[in-house]
Amino acid sequence: MPLSQFVFYSRNLVKLTGGSMRDMVKDILASCNRYDHASGMTGALVFNEDFFLQAMEGETSTISEQLWALAADSRHSGMVLVSAVPLQQRALRGWMVGYAGRSEALNALYLQYGPTAKFDPTEMSAGAIIALLQAFTELDANHFVQRSGPPGLAEKKPVAR
Repeated sequence: MPLSQFVFYSRNLVKLTGGSMRDMVKDILASCNRYDHASGMTGALVFNEDFFLQAMEGETSTISEQLWALAADSRHSGMVLVSAVPLQQRALRGWMVGYAGRSEALNALYLQYGPTAKFDPTEMSAGAIIALLQAFTELDANHFVQRSGPPGLAEKKPVAR
């Protein structure tokens, strides 16, 4: 069955702070993990108070079904499909959920892939968005909410913000 990678962003409608936002994202990651094992999908989700940016990899029909479900999710609006490409092999292992906050290191990363030192996928090309997601998966644990994956992939523990 053919593999694909779909990348999209949307506006974050969740207006929680502190532990509530962290709990919500942990719930999203837990849901991703359950679905990952059942569907064979992998991916990355990076978010801030304004945007969700996500890549999903797996069987094309499975991702398509998941996109329809996500389109109905009230936590976001204005979903924009940035890229849908066939894959020979996965670029992402497991699921990574990261917070696109503000720090010297993250601001430099945003500036490397976009026109400004802030996380705003509306101002980025498809190639830059995919590169930014890949760069986030390679950051140290200080920038992760949580990471998970198949056996052998070290899980990074959540950090306090």
